[in-house]
Amino acid sequence: MYADLALVNGKIYSVSGDDKVRRGSCVLVKGDRIFKVCEGDEEQKYIGKATRVIDCKGHTILPGLCDAHCHPSWSTSFFESCQLFDVTGTQENTSRQVIDMYLEKLRGFIKSHENAEIIRAIGWNRAFFSGACKESRWPSRHDIDRVCSDRPVVMESYCQHAIWINTRAIEMAGLDKNTPDVASGEIFREEDGYPSGIFFEMEAQSLIKNNLKNYDYSVEQYKDTIKRFQNEVALPLGITLYNDCFHTENATEAYKELAQEGELKLRVRGVHHFADCKDLSMVDDIEKKIGSCDVGDIFQINTIKIFFEGEFMTMEPYEKKAIEEQNLPEGYCGAEFYDDETAKKATAKALGTGMQVHIHAMGDRAVKQAVDCLEYGQQITGMKNRNVIAHLMMVRDEDIQRIGKNEIICNCQPRWMIYDSDADEFYQEMFGHERTVKIYPNKQFLDAGCVVSYGTDFPVTPPPDPFHGIHCAVTRSVFKGDEKEYSRYKGAVLGPESNPRQDCVTLKDAVKSSTWSGAYQLFLEDVTGSIQEGKSAEIVVIDRDIENTPQEELYNTKVCHTIFKGKAVY
Repeated sequence: MYADLALVNGKIYSVSGDDKVRRGSCVLVKGDRIFKVCEGDEEQKYIGKATRVIDCKGHTILPGLCDAHCHPSWSTSFFESCQLFDVTGTQENTSRQVIDMYLEKLRGFIKSHENAEIIRAIGWNRAFFSGACKESRWPSRHDIDRVCSDRPVVMESYCQHAIWINTRAIEMAGLDKNTPDVASGEIFREEDGYPSGIFFEMEAQSLIKNNLKNYDYSVEQYKDTIKRFQNEVALPLGITLYNDCFHTENATEAYKELAQEGELKLRVRGVHHFADCKDLSMVDDIEKKIGSCDVGDIFQINTIKIFFEGEFMTMEPYEKKAIEEQNLPEGYCGAEFYDDETAKKATAKALGTGMQVHIHAMGDRAVKQAVDCLEYGQQITGMKNRNVIAHLMMVRDEDIQRIGKNEIICNCQPRWMIYDSDADEFYQEMFGHERTVKIYPNKQFLDAGCVVSYGTDFPVTPPPDPFHGIHCAVTRSVFKGDEKEYSRYKGAVLGPESNPRQDCVTLKDAVKSSTWSGAYQLFLEDVTGSIQEGKSAEIVVIDRDIENTPQEELYNTKVCHTIFKGKAVY
């Protein structure tokens, strides 16, 4: 039998669930499957006149890469709105100066979008208003009103946990000083109770998003964005599987239609958002939707997503200086969304559907609550179901062990595991040096027996380059491609002074977390995630021998070929 596709003269590097590295020099594909992995000249007998041959030139052949926690549908804002990501502030700037920089960019966008019903922007950083800059103050509706007062303006933070809007948007959403406070999140208010223009977290943001006419993007706009993300971003980066971890109904419909139309050239998994853990009827509504969104193996929703915090909920108080500068109560530890009993009942209810539960938790108090809830829910339902905690910035030693014991997957963002300006000017200001250098304990998760999958949280951190993540996981240092950060923090490693590299992982660990572990999280490890005979042919050829690439150059890895289901898609 001749192969349809032969990738020859390469160096296979594939890590599977048993931690073994599978090697070879050639991958042979028939139809949409890998039918032979060869070494030496063995492949010649399978290559016929019709076989397409790709010479890998001695470079590494990897399994298709997985972004196990990202938000590509959110990148509709990235493509369709005013970009603020490149505005940066330092400790030399005042918050007012940063606000003016944002508004200057907004002013130009407004002039070029005279017919837009809603002016949208994305990418502002709340750190500049909560301690990273001097003379800290939060922006308000009045700031935007100076630039635009006749149309609603909605500016999303880079992390998607806050929006900053103008007076017109507040009026059109029907909000005023009598609008009740939300149970989770916060509406910033002026002295008389009128919203000041900052809305924190999903429940508060929904007051705008659900009440401002035509707020969401259309199905067609989402389809255009998803295709652009796929063709211009994901496939050129070798991503053949991703998990969109928060998407609207219109975005869900866009995924379904693209899958039905054969326009998706990778696999996508999504989530149902359990928006309010106090309302258990939401789980009943989710349960009715199970299976209704699935289109073959290309697009499926098998997961319920829950947020346990927005800002960091910690066991110990924020630093005294940060508390004073932000006008926070003495001993402030972050705001919990739910009390422990409510969170436990909600998690157990979600687990009872048989679906995977994926919990957003960063601060160590939120992580503890997530572990408590999953441990409780798994015990009473008997369903472990590969549940996930995402982000895991601060984690107590005992909770690391409990995560491993309860077979909870750690979904981590390795691009954040570095000593940079965020760590230096933001986290240290809030949590102090000792806590900051211990964040994102990747290696400790692995040592506790946890499955660790990697995600980028894109567009929170653009671009969603898996090789940037692999670099950061291995070195826990900034890389040369990020010039501004590199000039300031070259050589700095995120870790305690006694052992700064304690949470650096091996290349094998990082590749596994970027391939097999993501497939495992998404229930696809028998289908994809490693180069093995009989599996779906998701294969990536890169521009180097990754095992012999200096650690400081890993970030610069480029993809030469991406194969999905046996077909070249990049």
